[in-house]
Amino acid sequence: MISTISVLSRIKYIVPELQRILPNITFYEVNDVETDKKFRDSQVIIADFDLIAPYIYDLSQTKWVQGTWAGVEKLMEKVDKSKPPPFPISRFTGDHFGKLMSEYVVSNIVNFERRAFKIRENQMLKQWDRDNDIHNYRAIYDLTIGILGLGSIGSRVAKTLNNMGAVVYAYGRRDSIDLDEFEYVSKYFNSDHLSEILKSCDYIVNILPNTPLTKGLLNEGVLENCKNKQSVFINVGRGSIISEECLLTALKNKWISGAILDVFEEEPLRKDSELWKTPNVIITPHVAATSRAKDIAEVVKVNLQYYEANLKIPATIDFIKGILKILHLNNKL
Repeated sequence: MISTISVLSRIKYIVPELQRILPNITFYEVNDVETDKKFRDSQVIIADFDLIAPYIYDLSQTKWVQGTWAGVEKLMEKVDKSKPPPFPISRFTGDHFGKLMSEYVVSNIVNFERRAFKIRENQMLKQWDRDNDIHNYRAIYDLTIGILGLGSIGSRVAKTLNNMGAVVYAYGRRDSIDLDEFEYVSKYFNSDHLSEILKSCDYIVNILPNTPLTKGLLNEGVLENCKNKQSVFINVGRGSIISEECLLTALKNKWISGAILDVFEEEPLRKDSELWKTPNVIITPHVAATSRAKDIAEVVKVNLQYYEANLKIPATIDFIKGILKILHLNNKL
């Protein structure tokens, strides 16, 4: 049985939450990575990937690292392609992100359709205005919504929207899906039919990860396919899917009628970015689905049972497969 686990994280309240949900384990907060021998001798570590990445080859006693992030980009930057880490590293994932992302997508669609920000402006001006778009809006069950990326998070978002009455289309790298299994998806488009899903939807929600295959996927005027539907683009995946220049072009040319953006090519978004002042653009600071201490603690509790039973821990990163995939895709580009 594990009695002590080291924690290397900036996430607020993570140690108290871990202690609350696992009271029989001592959680040791690492403050000085460079000099902390206890950290380097730890068998189990819970860590933010950017903090632990520089030290993954210095942890000779470590048997397992549980990450606090879903994305692995910062970790992969430090991985030697000829020498994967000598212990399993698992991502923080599960239904928590899907639920949080669903809330973000639903709330922003409702706010955008019902002109919540215009109503707020009217309130500040003491104006009782029920004219035009404020009075006539679309409900979610009036919409066809396209989900780019049908992984665990995308599937949860798709299911939530479908349960609210939306027609949901999905796009992914698989050639096809079983529509009986994915009953909340009305139509599936593989990577050969990106333009078709863009032409068909009132909203396009990007939930794709950052990979060599998805980088710049919507560049080069691809969003012109949205112009007949006047789609609204929501990005909660990664900012690398479209450059700021290409996104601004789509907005200025009215290929899309608006954008709800939580992720960007460069973060924080530069103060001189045109996106800040572009009409019908909503900007949030990468908070659609955050790693919350409470949720991480729940995942650690479950994954610890797998670890102690000597079973494969869910969401363990396959570095060999990941490295080979990156090399293969880079060679194709």
